[in-house]
Amino acid sequence: MNQIRFKLPAYFQDNMILQQGVSNRIYGLTKPNTELTVNLERFPASQPDSPNVKKEEQQQNVLKDFGLIFTNKLITDQRGFFDISLPAFEASKDHYQLTLTVEKQSFTIKKIYFGEVWLALGEGNMTMPVKYSDIKNKLQTYLKFPYLRFFTMERSGLLAGESYSQRPTAKIANGKWQSVNSETTNNLSAIALAFAARLNKSLNIPVAIYDLGCPNTMIHSWLSRDIVDENPIIREHVENIFHYRDASTWNKDLFNSEINLRSANTDNLPEDYPDMSFNQIEKFSYKNQPGAMYNHKIAPFSGLSIKGIILAHGESDILYPKYFLEAFKEFSKLLKESFHSFKRGPYLIYSQLAPHYYTNKDDKLLPYFNEVLTVARRQLAMPAGMVTVYDLPLDYIKDENHMYASPLHPIAKEAVGERMYQLAKGLVYQANSPKSAPEVKYAEWIENKLILSFANVGEGLDIPKGELTLKGFHISSDSTPYVTAEANKLYGIRTLIWHEEILQPNSCTYAFTAFNQSANLKGHNGLPVVPFRLANERPYFSLSNDWMSCDRLKGWVVPTEEKYRYNLPDKRKPGYFPLWKITGGKSTLKLEKDNKITGAASIILNYNKAENEQIILEPILYYASLYPPLNFSYWQNLEVNLFNADHKTKTISLKIIDTDGNEDRTERFLIEDVLVWQNITFDLQRLNVNLGQIKQLQFMIESRDNEGELTIDSITCSGIIEE
Repeated sequence: MNQIRFKLPAYFQDNMILQQGVSNRIYGLTKPNTELTVNLERFPASQPDSPNVKKEEQQQNVLKDFGLIFTNKLITDQRGFFDISLPAFEASKDHYQLTLTVEKQSFTIKKIYFGEVWLALGEGNMTMPVKYSDIKNKLQTYLKFPYLRFFTMERSGLLAGESYSQRPTAKIANGKWQSVNSETTNNLSAIALAFAARLNKSLNIPVAIYDLGCPNTMIHSWLSRDIVDENPIIREHVENIFHYRDASTWNKDLFNSEINLRSANTDNLPEDYPDMSFNQIEKFSYKNQPGAMYNHKIAPFSGLSIKGIILAHGESDILYPKYFLEAFKEFSKLLKESFHSFKRGPYLIYSQLAPHYYTNKDDKLLPYFNEVLTVARRQLAMPAGMVTVYDLPLDYIKDENHMYASPLHPIAKEAVGERMYQLAKGLVYQANSPKSAPEVKYAEWIENKLILSFANVGEGLDIPKGELTLKGFHISSDSTPYVTAEANKLYGIRTLIWHEEILQPNSCTYAFTAFNQSANLKGHNGLPVVPFRLANERPYFSLSNDWMSCDRLKGWVVPTEEKYRYNLPDKRKPGYFPLWKITGGKSTLKLEKDNKITGAASIILNYNKAENEQIILEPILYYASLYPPLNFSYWQNLEVNLFNADHKTKTISLKIIDTDGNEDRTERFLIEDVLVWQNITFDLQRLNVNLGQIKQLQFMIESRDNEGELTIDSITCSGIIEE
């Protein structure tokens, strides 16, 4: 008897999980023009008399139907193709066995479960494996989920020596189902594992993740070739960045050299975006040929029944926000068409991009891109929720040489997966939980104040424990630039925004800068409020100058403009650096959390100096992530609040040095011997320097005593100079 072959998609293997609650397609090839029998059998998860089975589960098992629960017959076509759908089954820890029989020869798939099936798609932040993430140190916690499965394949979509197909393929490179155990977990997507584990624990049913992401891929590689060719915006963009390939140029590197992306980006940046040079120039990669990822990582799974998709994507397309919106919408349509789901599904939960130094000229590239991700949520072809991540630690692997050892890939992945799960509860599983990150709903101007209302806040807005001040808002008028605004929470779901010098405000921004970690407004579930701008204009001067809050001594900093390399000295790598330095006298700085005006703390300066020596304290302004030089040209005054706890009389003055080397100093102000906060106001406009090009800003403290202390808090600007 000749052996009859059965060929099914490669994800039909033992230990697989099928989507519960909807039909599941079974298709493949076998002997042509022959009767095929399909049987599905059900087996109990545990013996009813097992001591480990709860009484209620024993009772449920008695009521269930076991054994053969589905059978069907059909005739294969002349190619041997067959296509049949299993009816919907509820999620269960019971396992199933699928048997296909032709002429008494059978093909069997064992240990099938019904549960929730999700795809994990995206670039390096989604594919970052557990072994490089913060989950690594909590691994034992994630080894306790026997009903959790991951389907994995080659990250590139190819086996060694293979080339990308120009057409969709059914081949799945090294595809296999894996349980979560000590041998497999280290190489799984950290975000996907955190998400799936929380989902499994909450629902108490089997959960499957198709771990399909690929690092350093642009969104056009995930689109079908038809979409790329038929959408003029996408086609033009792919041609402009020299990634378009036809049959004659497929799998060919046409340049063999770095492409200056600057020449190709100007049509896709916001209209108000300035001319700039970019820190990041990448070489062409074959996986970024149009449709390459679709052909190898989406098409092979066409027709798969799923509940939803988690996505972290965009770093490679950061230069093209307008284009990305168009491509993202097309991608959502493609996903909806490619996968079978519930009536409203599949669902999509995706993340914004984390703070990162993409460009050396301006801080608005990243917020523009994240703004596009915000806008996209209401324009996608499927229900979607968006996660914000700008408050998470940016620590990364510094001392290794691989693609994940980069500030582009922070190790904080557990919280991203947890936040995606929190949104899934509200968006997908109808729990009383937000469906997306909190975002501004509408704005109301009342005289010189702005009231903002927010959606998706859960039980209300909040700020981190220990902080007194709501940070991150900037406000402007027709005649003033964007300036740091005062803000208070109202009734849990609103905020009141104002600046006492702006009488007719017309716009507001929140956290609209590349490094916005100090912005601290959150929903009750801990999700940060989505950054925004109310007016469709470029919000000049809305940088975060964290040193002015005086509530931290160190901050996350990119010290230089140079492109990251693992062998850079630590002092030139992004990391936590001092925000202040002492350039005169022997002094130390520490935080004071009890005696403060605003924020989480104030700074205590303890000095020990030689006679007649000045104490010079200055914020460090040259870090690349501050986008120097500092611009105070639109301010009349700089104010500082001081507390003189040691009862020793002192004086303070302000010295400014501009980028041309010009320097000038204010008069000295007396710091009195009183136990109250004292406000000192320096007149900036009297200084003969370029206030739009400040290189150094020094507080010069003088005292007759060689030892002493001074508490500093809440440095602010006042006296707006109208345009």
